[in-house]
Amino acid sequence: MTMESEVTNHAVVVRDAYKRYTRQAVVLKGLNMTVEKGTIYGFLGPSGCGKTTLLSCIVGRTTLDAGEIVLSVNSKSDIGYMPQELALNKEFSIKETMSYYGMLYGMTKEELVKRKAEMYSFLDLPNENSTIDEISGGQQRRVSLSVALLHNPELLILDEPTVGVDPLLSHCIWQHLLTLSTVHGKTIIITTHYIEDAKHAHRIGLMRAGTILAESDPKQMLTSYNCDTLEQVFLYLSHKQESGISYEAEQQEMKNYPNPTKKPVAPIKNRMDICPVHIYSHIWKNIYWLKRNKPILAFLLTLPIVISALFVLTIGRDPLGLKLGVVNEELPDGIDVCNRFAANLTCSLEYPMSCKFLDTLEKKQINLIGYRDHESARRGVERNHVWGYLYFSRNYTEALFERIISNLRASDESLNTSELKIWMDMSNQYIGNLLKRDMYFGYLSFLEHVYKTCDWPPEAATVPITYEDAVYGSNTPSFTDFAVPAVIQLSEFYLPMLFTVGAILMEKREGLLERSFISGMTLPEIMVGHAIVNFVILSLQTLFMWVVLFIIFDNVFNGSLLLAILLLYLVGFSGMCYGYFVSAICDTDQAATYMGLGSFFPLAMLSGMVWPFEGMHYLLRAIGWCLPLTLTTDAFRSISSRSWGLNHPAVYAGFLSAIGWSLFFSLATYAIIKLKNGLRTKS
Repeated sequence: MTMESEVTNHAVVVRDAYKRYTRQAVVLKGLNMTVEKGTIYGFLGPSGCGKTTLLSCIVGRTTLDAGEIVLSVNSKSDIGYMPQELALNKEFSIKETMSYYGMLYGMTKEELVKRKAEMYSFLDLPNENSTIDEISGGQQRRVSLSVALLHNPELLILDEPTVGVDPLLSHCIWQHLLTLSTVHGKTIIITTHYIEDAKHAHRIGLMRAGTILAESDPKQMLTSYNCDTLEQVFLYLSHKQESGISYEAEQQEMKNYPNPTKKPVAPIKNRMDICPVHIYSHIWKNIYWLKRNKPILAFLLTLPIVISALFVLTIGRDPLGLKLGVVNEELPDGIDVCNRFAANLTCSLEYPMSCKFLDTLEKKQINLIGYRDHESARRGVERNHVWGYLYFSRNYTEALFERIISNLRASDESLNTSELKIWMDMSNQYIGNLLKRDMYFGYLSFLEHVYKTCDWPPEAATVPITYEDAVYGSNTPSFTDFAVPAVIQLSEFYLPMLFTVGAILMEKREGLLERSFISGMTLPEIMVGHAIVNFVILSLQTLFMWVVLFIIFDNVFNGSLLLAILLLYLVGFSGMCYGYFVSAICDTDQAATYMGLGSFFPLAMLSGMVWPFEGMHYLLRAIGWCLPLTLTTDAFRSISSRSWGLNHPAVYAGFLSAIGWSLFFSLATYAIIKLKNGLRTKS
């Protein structure tokens, strides 16, 4: 008799089932099992004997190494599955849980209301507005059972449904299951540790060490083995099995382990299409989750605002109030006497030129500290009281005028005396160079003003170089203009990644993904549903960042708004695909955190974000061009500062990079899922 002909009379037929996870960890060893239609089949066996693995193979979540499974049902929508773990979102209310699975099963509102009423009636469920986390363990198990029964499936697979429930309720559950099988023709496979419960089943299978020791009607089994209890039967068969197992037999069994050229197919063919109803249900599940986690939603929406505001307020601004020391031998009474001189004496030897230059520095908000001599000024630098000090010689003003008037004929003494000597603390490169810049341009401004007040041609005081209006950007660019595109790109990439990893790993860890898959959901449907919710959140995050960076703080943006937003969406999409990739590789939040942080800093540094790309080592530049945010950051800078369009190579290269990385992460995720046989945590 063929398997196809057998299944016309039976709901589930398993023949010669083999499954192992490693060479030594063989879970199923040539298992045979037959479940008749309209009956309850009870599974008895210790933990680790392979019951859960067999059930996983029956529902199509795990594939056999050899053997065959044939079911009378053709669709996962005809199966109701209750896993051994809770596999429910504990933050959801009972009402939200029922609504989600009702949408997933494609039930109408009327059907859902009717079935919910029936579930509440016989399972005695708590108030529907109670969250799963608030109710007892037994009540949680009853909610899990109600989800499996909700859509009135033809085949019910229940893993320990009566664990932790009241004995009276356990009796009611068994009575309801018997009614479902005898009156409504439902087929039920149930595992239990309670041997006495198994007596209610029409047929039981005693399982140990990956094989069915015996399967029969409970009463017939007691009679056949001349035992008073099923526990005695199980003990007798276990001893019999153990006595027949030897080391040589195990080694021979390993050698004879079947290795078919073609792997067995799943009993239910996985759908390849995308069902809008499933996407709709997944969107609502995410909405329920966000509603129950308002602090997380607030964090996701306020984080880009905080990042943008902190960046603009802390990065790229010139330090103010920096202190410089002054040793001025022109002014024996100290630099405070500069306030006594009238401004109209600027071309007179009576007005010390050192005072005029110091006045120019004070206008640049540099704080000047007077010192009596070199020794005290140097101690001020060493003690970090000032960032350096200036020295004016005794006859500085006379020597400066002689230098200007006599020019080439000026004496060596005048040239030396007219020099402004500066000693700097250059341990901080940025502050040191900033002070050198301010003093240099301050001196040019001071000298030009002296020429004007003395009716000399001011052009003679300037360097003969003129910077005309910049082709792109400003003649006085700031570091903020350079770094803003990098900040918004990093945020657009990592914020969707953060939400994706958090949501997927939580569902993966709690068994929610597995239950959704068994209920008929496919991975593309989950990814599309998650992407829609993620894009709504990303839109708000992008809007908030844009308002802070380009409206409130008025950073430079001169290009096409539409083109820039489209590029940011593509970067966000590639970040979301990277989140799927991380979720497929990692099984724990800790591993995902390490992977996220481990990629953040190299990506930020090698993509030319914190420092010009041209300043890197040539080998690192070769690597940097291949990273996800290098070309997109350059493209955004080209759009915002240069107003270049999509026809420019620098811009369309960024778009192609974002699309290419999205495809790479998607294909890599698919390959990992195929390799790991599903998006699940390791058991």
